[in-house]
Amino acid sequence: MPLISVVVPMFNEAGNVGPMCEALRQMVDSTSGYEWEFVFVDDGSVDGTYKLLCDEHTRDRRIKIVQLSRNYGGAIADSAGLQFAAGDAAIVIAGDLQDHPREIPRLLEAWRDGEADVVWAVRATRDDPAMDRLFSGLFAKLIRVVALPNFPKTGSGGFVLLSRVVLLALNAFPERNRGVSALVLYSGFRQTQITYHRHRREIGKSKWSFRRKVRAAVDIIVSFSMLPLRIGSIAGVVCSVLAFILIVIQVVNRLIHGTEVPGLTQLSVLVLFLGGLQLLMLGVLGEYLWRTLDDTRRRPLFLVRQVHGDFLSYTPPLPPAHYTAPIDLLRSEKHRSTE
Repeated sequence: MPLISVVVPMFNEAGNVGPMCEALRQMVDSTSGYEWEFVFVDDGSVDGTYKLLCDEHTRDRRIKIVQLSRNYGGAIADSAGLQFAAGDAAIVIAGDLQDHPREIPRLLEAWRDGEADVVWAVRATRDDPAMDRLFSGLFAKLIRVVALPNFPKTGSGGFVLLSRVVLLALNAFPERNRGVSALVLYSGFRQTQITYHRHRREIGKSKWSFRRKVRAAVDIIVSFSMLPLRIGSIAGVVCSVLAFILIVIQVVNRLIHGTEVPGLTQLSVLVLFLGGLQLLMLGVLGEYLWRTLDDTRRRPLFLVRQVHGDFLSYTPPLPPAHYTAPIDLLRSEKHRSTE
């Protein structure tokens, strides 16, 4: 039977650990023809999430835990879980139950049809507050226009099924500033989608703050688009042309009409405008250069504090030659402790 890995990143979700595990078990009980593993990634939680996950692992060995050394953010936590996933397909789902596990059989049905390597769960309706829906819509539209034309119109919460071939390809991407959804869309594999209703969060508070949304948008735009740099180039050409026209007008007025060149006010406005434009473009260049520097450092994408469960797979994203994968370190420690 195909093995299905369900990857569930969690950060300070103590209240959702029990309900999420129970929802997964109920889904499995109503679905036949598959073997399962549930890869929970503790992204540096400080509210007891890890302890509760350990209790669930003791009761159900299908539940496996990857505890990261600190909070790396949702995108890295997703990547960590996918690198430990051993399934013929992997499903990424948030741990807050807004995306409910009962939708997983529909993802599997679309995948088993054999027409797609990636199956997206796209939100048709949602119970989120009006401001969240507004910002999500604006975010999706911006990404579609600037970077990824195939980005879902209603946005993507990262609820997605990936076949094994996509999983291995995704794990080969080495960049640190990443979004799993964007990388999957960029990969170009055959993709389809199902629609579902996104529920309101019942327990805890969302970690997806406005600042994180802005950072995610910047990461995607800088990683997948040259438009910001091209806008700077176009703005430079326009400013140069306007400056040349202005110089010609001033020279003609001076030679023919004897008009004096305007004084401090016009010059100050012009200097402030050009200075602001230059600082803006320096900031854009800085975003590109920072990501280049961050990738060339070749630091590990994440560090693992400990794992619970018999993991059959770990595929690090092109680590440096001197870097030992965390799972190998943990296995060696376990071997020494039993000697």
